[in-house]
Amino acid sequence: MWTDEQKKAASEKAKARWANPDYKRSQGRAIAKPPCCPTCGETDIAKFYVDSEGRRTNKTCKECHKKACNERWHARPQLDRWASRNYKYGVTKEYLVTLYEKQDGKCAICGEIPKTERGLHVDHCHTTGVIRGLLCHGCNTGIGALKEDVEIFSKAIKYLRN
Repeated sequence: MWTDEQKKAASEKAKARWANPDYKRSQGRAIAKPPCCPTCGETDIAKFYVDSEGRRTNKTCKECHKKACNERWHARPQLDRWASRNYKYGVTKEYLVTLYEKQDGKCAICGEIPKTERGLHVDHCHTTGVIRGLLCHGCNTGIGALKEDVEIFSKAIKYLRN
């Protein structure tokens, strides 16, 4: 944390820098540079993320930024991706690893090892937020399609048995 003296000193230095006309001019030119994505060479400002004043917020264009984020995400192991969901589900990485090992890496409903790159999904109650288990994509979307309603599930079972 900065002390009040440090804050005041930094503020004074910034004011002195901006009082210098040469510094002001150089900063103005830096902001006014036309956009150019270092990855693909895109120069259309409409293809960059911009703030409310029209200034670029990223060096790269939207497409290259999304591609890089996607590559970083998929380069991580499945357990690390789950770990990034801790904030959402309020559990630790260790809890998810234990749950994964307890289920032998298989879906808690169908017992199959996921065949897609999506891997296992963290299934949770949308009312309480409590984690129920890890499911494959098919079982997870199936539960969602039936609105997590036991009555609808029993009707579906009855329907399938006829």
